[in-house]
Amino acid sequence: MAAGALWGLVAALETHRGRDRAVRALSYGCQLAGAALPGPGELPGGLLAASAQLSSCRIALRLFDDLAMLRHSCSYGLGPEGEDALVRGLSVLSNVANQLYYPCEHLAWAADVGIVRAASQRWWARSTALWGCALLLGILRYGMGILGDR
Repeated sequence: MAAGALWGLVAALETHRGRDRAVRALSYGCQLAGAALPGPGELPGGLLAASAQLSSCRIALRLFDDLAMLRHSCSYGLGPEGEDALVRGLSVLSNVANQLYYPCEHLAWAADVGIVRAASQRWWARSTALWGCALLLGILRYGMGILGDR
């Protein structure tokens, strides 16, 4: 049983999506533990620093997600004809928000590391707004899908 779980973990970590999920969980776990521990001691600060490093790792890995997102958006198109029109519309809008998110985040990152001259905070704000938009659209789409099944 334990060997099967270990090999399952290894298989997950060999994929981009599995690695991203592991790094995200570890980053959020470090952030939560660092914020929950009392005082400004070495351990809370170290956990928060580790969380920031893991977050930066995820940002760097997302530099390669543009084409995968474009493929996803193109394959979805305007959605399957049998799907509810509102759900399809929300999905298309979500795809547009996600498609715009990546270049905004890339510009913010490039500004932070000094590749381009730009106000990175503005690009971070834009990418965060687009991410939030896509998240809200996904929640609405999911809710509409549930309501449509009744």
